[in-house]
Amino acid sequence: MIGLPRRHDSRVGFFNVSFVDFANNSDHEAETVRFITRWRLEKQNPAEKLSKPIKPIVFYVGRGTPDKWKSFVKAGIEAWQPAFEKAGFKNAILGRYAPDPREDPDWDAEDARISTIRWLPSNVENAFGPHVHDPRMYHNVQKLVRDWYFVQASASDERAQKLPMPDDLIGELIQFVVAHEVGHSLGFPHNMKASSSYTVEQLRDPEWTKENGTAPSIMDYARFNYVAQPGDGASLMPKIGPYDHFAVEWGYRRFSSDTDTEEELEKIVKRQVDEPMFRFGNRNPQQDSSQQTEDLGSDAVRATELGMKNLKRIAENLVEATCREGKNYDLLSNMYDQILGQWNREMGHVVNVVGGVKQINLFFGDADQRFFPQETEYQKQAVQFLIENALKTPTMFTSQDIVLRITAEGVAEKLLNAQRRVITGLVNSTRINRMIEHAEQASGEYYHPAGMLKDLSLGIFSELEESGGHPDLYRRNLQRSYLRHLGQTLEKSSVDSDLPALARSELIKIDSRLKTVEKQSPDALPQVHWKDLRARIEKALDKNKGQGD
Repeated sequence: MIGLPRRHDSRVGFFNVSFVDFANNSDHEAETVRFITRWRLEKQNPAEKLSKPIKPIVFYVGRGTPDKWKSFVKAGIEAWQPAFEKAGFKNAILGRYAPDPREDPDWDAEDARISTIRWLPSNVENAFGPHVHDPRMYHNVQKLVRDWYFVQASASDERAQKLPMPDDLIGELIQFVVAHEVGHSLGFPHNMKASSSYTVEQLRDPEWTKENGTAPSIMDYARFNYVAQPGDGASLMPKIGPYDHFAVEWGYRRFSSDTDTEEELEKIVKRQVDEPMFRFGNRNPQQDSSQQTEDLGSDAVRATELGMKNLKRIAENLVEATCREGKNYDLLSNMYDQILGQWNREMGHVVNVVGGVKQINLFFGDADQRFFPQETEYQKQAVQFLIENALKTPTMFTSQDIVLRITAEGVAEKLLNAQRRVITGLVNSTRINRMIEHAEQASGEYYHPAGMLKDLSLGIFSELEESGGHPDLYRRNLQRSYLRHLGQTLEKSSVDSDLPALARSELIKIDSRLKTVEKQSPDALPQVHWKDLRARIEKALDKNKGQGD
């Protein structure tokens, strides 16, 4: 039976095409109709539960692909075969090597009837597949996956602890990228909700990760298992997972002519009610902390705590891993920046817990609400984690054994920029407004932004509570930056946010604390630093005196 076009359902991730239906007036408005984009698959024997298709989906491995990677590209294509078995198709998708020009001189990758994984000579560190049925692999995708894997998984994989990595490992990483991009060409967008349905314990479990991968969907930006610790034995790479099987079944399964297709599709979708790993969600990190990119696990604080342990291990091994006799320090410098980039990503995952929600995209009848504010205690844990691990100087980046090999200056600026991202991520009108709304609606205790600002100020100025506390260069930079950010919020004239009022109150409190220690500091530098901070606060308050909040 030739299937009819399948209506798009926002609960399942599919690319789609749409048009406006002016003929249907049942809801008294013009309706936007969407149909999913998918390949045409028909069973050779419709009566069989599992049948070969009349015409399988075929992707050729492009002629420009280096020989040593061809088998991995083919494996990445055919990794989708088990998922299609859930939809009733055996060997539904095949990878084939492009024929030698001498064997088939008429074969042409530009032929619209042929789908090919194209390997392009380019310095671009990427690959892509959405809306393109000839996915592109840029040559320098090798560097991209090497860098990702080193900073995310080398603590647990001895093969990655000395660069260059062996070809068989790079091949596995290329296979992962191919499977992801082929997924796009099969119709699947990114599913950023997927990775948040696995627990930290599951991510450290060898049996669980072998069976289910590091996330339920290879279409998530879950990357590699930075949560697993050395000795856990857990799998480190994403794979086509439970959600992918679910989505393929929903999108590609054929139903007999005497079956109500819409009813059968709804039965498949209903599995989401009791099984979170089957749910779909677009990227929405600043609002929904369960729809972030490049994150792992349902507990961002605990996952990042374990991730930081691995980053420290990797940083301690950085010189040995990257430096070779007679070579310059370019690779060391690159990987130093990559580790800092991973630090930024993981800290950002924790930032988004604060004032965040969990969105559950279930329809009426299956759920009484869609948005669930994060628990108060979880938000407080997130802020305390950031104070201890992000806003205290991350010493893994200040090791002289590394720094003096790669630069004469600029490390302090890099660290300040990283810490500033944390501060501006937490203290901005969008997040503060949402927290206040949640506090107003909460029936019990809720983490109010005034409490968050108090906690931040105590953490950033912890030296004021310590007898003879001397902030180092990095802390002085952070403290100045924090006060500047609070001062800048006073300049905003918006009347729909309490942030300026809260920032003004916090600046006054900090000034009062600085006043008590200004004359107590025995050393010249801390003393002039405290005086300078007071002058900055005074200037910010005077500049905005009388300005409406």
